[in-house]
Amino acid sequence: MAKHSPAYSIGDMVVHRYYGVGKIESLDNKPFDGEKVECYKVSTDNCEYWFPKNSLDNPRVHPVASQDMIKEAVEILQSAPKDIENDPIQWKERIDDVVADGSVIAISTLVRDLNALKMQKNLNRTQDQALNNLKDRLLREWAASMEVDTNSIRPTLQAYLNKSNSYLQSAT
Repeated sequence: MAKHSPAYSIGDMVVHRYYGVGKIESLDNKPFDGEKVECYKVSTDNCEYWFPKNSLDNPRVHPVASQDMIKEAVEILQSAPKDIENDPIQWKERIDDVVADGSVIAISTLVRDLNALKMQKNLNRTQDQALNNLKDRLLREWAASMEVDTNSIRPTLQAYLNKSNSYLQSAT
């Protein structure tokens, strides 16, 4: 299936795989391999970055998730956890895959499952950092999509994760 290349405009909200949610502020000419390249300038809460206008299939940047995609993520967050393996190497591989994917669906699934694992045992450092970072990424993208403040939806996220964890308690 061919991937659709989004056309961005100044003012659009985008998500970078590492830098998170940001707003396209301007088009700037930036030097690249000795040439000037037209790039979108994006500002996040913590930094600014640029990406070339002519490379819209950039795997690190994508538009903020649609409200329909957020609804699908919410369903995942409230559903029963899956794949609660104990092997830390499998968890590390799964975390790396989700960070590389960066989709709100993949992040929601991993947040749900890491949160469930946390209910069963202490997370190792990699798992704990991933859970905290990915919850924050999810909250930021969700808030940007719904045009609300992240603090206003934080309790909602926790309620959904609690609902998901209730499946673990009823299974025991």
